[in-house]
Amino acid sequence: MKTFDLYARVYVAASGGWKATFLGTVCSEAEPIQTMKGSENYYWVEFDEPQEDVSGPDLYRKAQILSCYLESV
Repeated sequence: MKTFDLYARVYVAASGGWKATFLGTVCSEAEPIQTMKGSENYYWVEFDEPQEDVSGPDLYRKAQILSCYLESV
C-alpha cells in the first residue's frame, strides 16, 4: 500500500476515473479503507488546475483519491 506525506506533490492517474493524468497536492492524512483488492488509503488531493471526470463536464478542484491512483512527482 502506497503512503504519502501531507503536502506531497503527486500525479493523479487518468485510470482513476479522470479524463487526463494531472498534478496535485495531498491535503489530508491517509484514510485507510478495505477494497476488494485489499487495504488501501484514501487521500484528499487539491488539483493544480480544475479537472473533469469521465462522467461529465463538471470541473473539480479537489477530490478524495485512492492511493493506487497516485504517484509521487
